[in-house]
Amino acid sequence: MIKYTTIYYPQGGAEQTETTLKASQEAAKELDINTILVASTSGKTGVKAAELYKDTGINLIVVGHQMGFPVPKVQQFKPENWERIEALGGVVNLGTDVVTNSIRQRQRLGHSPMSIITQTLIAMKLKVNVEIVVKACDAGLILPGDRVISIAGSHKGADTSVVFTANDSPNILDIRPEIFICYPLSREKADAEYMVKRQVK
Repeated sequence: MIKYTTIYYPQGGAEQTETTLKASQEAAKELDINTILVASTSGKTGVKAAELYKDTGINLIVVGHQMGFPVPKVQQFKPENWERIEALGGVVNLGTDVVTNSIRQRQRLGHSPMSIITQTLIAMKLKVNVEIVVKACDAGLILPGDRVISIAGSHKGADTSVVFTANDSPNILDIRPEIFICYPLSREKADAEYMVKRQVK
């Protein structure tokens, strides 16, 4: 029998970021995992991770949205955050959002097998965690079969950390969670706050 500790948050949100990043660092050491992927829209969470993981031997990959999501011709990842992450030894990847794009295409083309997979991953609160693994693998920053820790959040910050064996987008069905390090039991509060902000805009 093997025993690991999982941190469960009653509510997901940006306030869980520091705990999630530190717990992931500890898990990486315990599990002998060298690579941590962090989802970051503007790069703010990526900078926090880069500052924490500097000089630890962790290979940090910060993954943002592709160009033009959700606003055409606009990149949400801030250049100053990109520079800071690289200066601290991290890598930034803004490749194609293969999973998220299936939902955007559904609005014009209807359901597809990929959109159903995406909805399932959303229900499991793992959509972004899986997507950033796929994006990094498609970019050649990690290889199929690599064990990595994938960190994502509830719209902002970081509250979900999971160990995966990596694979690329053609083999996305072979990506399965192995160990849960941090996991939000609910995202209702974060989802409600996000929808309020969208309505204001």
